[in-house]
Amino acid sequence: MTAWLGYDESFKKYDLRCLAMARGAGDLRTLDSGHDREGRSRTVSTAVWHGLLAGAEHLGLQPFRAPGTDRWRDGSGIHLGVLADVQVYTTDADPGWQRKGHSPFCQHARERGVQQDDDLLRVADLLARSDFDWCSKCQGYAIRRFTDTQLSYYRAAHQLHDIAEELRWDPDKPLRTDGELLAERLAALAGWQPEGEDYWNAPESWRWHEVVRELRTRLATRRRTS
Repeated sequence: MTAWLGYDESFKKYDLRCLAMARGAGDLRTLDSGHDREGRSRTVSTAVWHGLLAGAEHLGLQPFRAPGTDRWRDGSGIHLGVLADVQVYTTDADPGWQRKGHSPFCQHARERGVQQDDDLLRVADLLARSDFDWCSKCQGYAIRRFTDTQLSYYRAAHQLHDIAEELRWDPDKPLRTDGELLAERLAALAGWQPEGEDYWNAPESWRWHEVVRELRTRLATRRRTS
């Protein structure tokens, strides 16, 4: 992303070096050291910010929400695990009267990247709270890009949730996907663990295998009655 956004080779090399160093920052707000007249950072370029952060539209939390009866809002109750502490940056996490939180990339925030006075949250906070008032255009925040371990967990959780969605609704209708194929996918997910991890943290792995067992039981029931 950062290399693609660069305008020429010299800028690309500079931005990539800057990105490599910036990734080591514990808090991206510390990269703010002043801004130009347009409100943009003089230290970190827009290309580097896009290399460090992703927009809210790239974060789907449905697999990690609690199960329920609303097919459009409820999830599969998968543990957030390694995603819980992923950093979330917004201009305002506690908006008051006629104030909304914006992403550092939002036009309302002048697309200026992260600033020192922005608010820092975690992905776990997004699930725990329902009182945020986000901008409808940018969805209110940007997330720090995932590590390989976080990305593998996120993708696997969505795969498990997709199977749960197919098995959860319309039990009287035929499955959209062949039952044998679903069984193979569940078998693969039963033996899965996050990339780069030698073992799972207990609460995460317990809940993961509980969801897999529930889905295997549900699939077996659907196949017997179909």
